[in-house]
Amino acid sequence: MHPVLIRILGFNIYSYGFFLFISFLIGIKLVETRAQRFGVSSETVNNLALIVLGSVIVGARLLYVVLHWDEFKNDLIGIIAFWRGGLGGLMFFGGFILALLSGIFYLRVKKLPLAKMLDAVTPAIVLGEGFTRIGCFLNGCCFGRPTNLPWGVEFPQHSPAGEVFCEKIHPTQLYSSLAGFILFGLALVLERKKLKPGALFGIILSLYALFRFLIDFIRYYENLENFIVNQIIAGSLFIIGIIYAIQVSKKTHS
Repeated sequence: MHPVLIRILGFNIYSYGFFLFISFLIGIKLVETRAQRFGVSSETVNNLALIVLGSVIVGARLLYVVLHWDEFKNDLIGIIAFWRGGLGGLMFFGGFILALLSGIFYLRVKKLPLAKMLDAVTPAIVLGEGFTRIGCFLNGCCFGRPTNLPWGVEFPQHSPAGEVFCEKIHPTQLYSSLAGFILFGLALVLERKKLKPGALFGIILSLYALFRFLIDFIRYYENLENFIVNQIIAGSLFIIGIIYAIQVSKKTHS
């Protein structure tokens, strides 16, 4: 819709990049505030944020490259050439998984309370999803399939969605954004229930994975392989989230 949000002195500020930046900025401040209750310093949170940010980009790019290898097999430089076509060649689950693993490794090395820190970052993760998907909507990527529903959106022809469909389609980006904000609110409510450390992370992870599994049935994928891989990952995270929440809930301490 509006891939370029603002033009300042000849420089373009892209919608996706802007909202991605906002999500990380707000997320860092939110985690920093919440982590203080565990005696975790701002420096530690900032270091964790840098590790997560790098892991998100690398992981998201790697999964995209693996599932779109035909685009890169004759152009290996293109694998790291993020400046070609902006940040469109990224896949959420790749970034999320690598960031999660890197974050857990960092927390283990620093000997920080893993379960409590996972709970601390949980609201920031889903809030970031809420903001980032607004950028996806403005950019016209991550779009849905055709629909006759009154809130269907017809994207301009020059956008990624408009190049595929010249009709109203599901604004799956906004569905995902709304889900992120709802889960953020739910996370704040659940943490008042005095759950065992780690349970909040497991519950929200499973709920988001379930949402993603369901919404992908109306989201457009250029091939069946991408759809299947995303569904397998979503289904796996749903199960992992439930198992983790149950396991930590049985513990007397963490």
